[in-house]
Amino acid sequence: MRFLSLVTAVSFLFLLNSCVKDQCSKVMTYIKYEPVYISQEAIRAEPVMQIAQTLKQPGKIYLYGSTLLINEINEGIHFYDNTDPSNPLPLGFLSIPGNKEMAVVANILYADNYTDLIAIDISDVQNIRFRKRIENVYSYFDTDPDKGLVVRYEEKEVTEEVDCNFFPDDQNFIAANNSMNFNNTSSTASGGGGSRELVGVGGSMARFAINGANLYVVDHSNLQVFDLSTPDNPVSVYQTMIGVNIETIFPYSNQLFIGSAIGMYIYDVSNPHLPVFRSVFEHAEVCDPVFVDGQYAYVTLRSGTECNGFVNQLDILDVSNLSQPVLLSSTTMQNPHGLTVYDNTLFLCEGASGLKVFDVNNKIIGPQQSLFNDPSFFAFDALKIPGKDVVIVVGEDGLYQYDTQTPNALSLLSRIEIQP
Repeated sequence: MRFLSLVTAVSFLFLLNSCVKDQCSKVMTYIKYEPVYISQEAIRAEPVMQIAQTLKQPGKIYLYGSTLLINEINEGIHFYDNTDPSNPLPLGFLSIPGNKEMAVVANILYADNYTDLIAIDISDVQNIRFRKRIENVYSYFDTDPDKGLVVRYEEKEVTEEVDCNFFPDDQNFIAANNSMNFNNTSSTASGGGGSRELVGVGGSMARFAINGANLYVVDHSNLQVFDLSTPDNPVSVYQTMIGVNIETIFPYSNQLFIGSAIGMYIYDVSNPHLPVFRSVFEHAEVCDPVFVDGQYAYVTLRSGTECNGFVNQLDILDVSNLSQPVLLSSTTMQNPHGLTVYDNTLFLCEGASGLKVFDVNNKIIGPQQSLFNDPSFFAFDALKIPGKDVVIVVGEDGLYQYDTQTPNALSLLSRIEIQP
């Protein structure tokens, strides 16, 4: 009986404690991430060419013939006549909500529109014609059946009464940070390659790549293939998962070089509708743009908020054997972003250190002392104009074009400044 009474007393105290705990609350001030929604109808309104606008937050760059396209992050695309790189002339602004990526072939522009891929005839820039929409190409957006698509999270400080067991580091916080990492990615446009005429070219930090009669698109984990046999009617023909934290894609010959946070993947597209994995060159967990020139791949590794890691270097690889890439040299850099190489001259965007130029004739020792440095701006990515001694560089404060005839003394041809 005494034992039973003791058990009853302990049980009562446990229940009492549970009741007190269940009713416990506290007043707390913390940062809350609230989703911002946009309706599917608003997202899928047909793009409209508007009068030219000023740059505010430049992202991707792309060159199609003499037409220069500059992405306004999440807003659309600026069009310029770049016949004279010393005097680019504004043509108009194409409004595309959620846009970051673009590629052009045969006068058809392919662009992302939040979850969708769209095709637009730009043969007459002042009279664009919408051709096709492929819905839900990207699946990493959160949606609400009543409110629409979550396009971003806004930070808000709140003070409220919460349960004693509440902690603000919850799933909403995680979702918000994932969303912010996606929306704030600073990268540049898709690259072009293959045998078709009238194909545009872009920078080294691409998620779109045209090769032959096909468009290759990467998101954070997947590779998708679209048949462009009829350019204004892209058809999805293949999709495969590559890995995680996929960042860039660069086409060269019949290969795709895909950069991720953990390594560079190589896929063979001799059969263009069925990419075949050949190898992966693994590295530390950092951001990883790739540029390929002949048998050599140039890979920049950088640290940063969205990249994690602490490595800042340039790797040069021999990729003549696609199944077994060989590291030739690793050179410490400051914070390398996008790049382009031609005639053994490396044009490297070094973030806050600006644009740098290096001689890369010797692949074994890698780049040494820079030949030229413009440290006046934060540089993201570089693109050489085919057939001209001109390099286009996109930065945090605008777009720059340089005459490169003398690599150790580049001359600035023009600058398109941002306007707050």
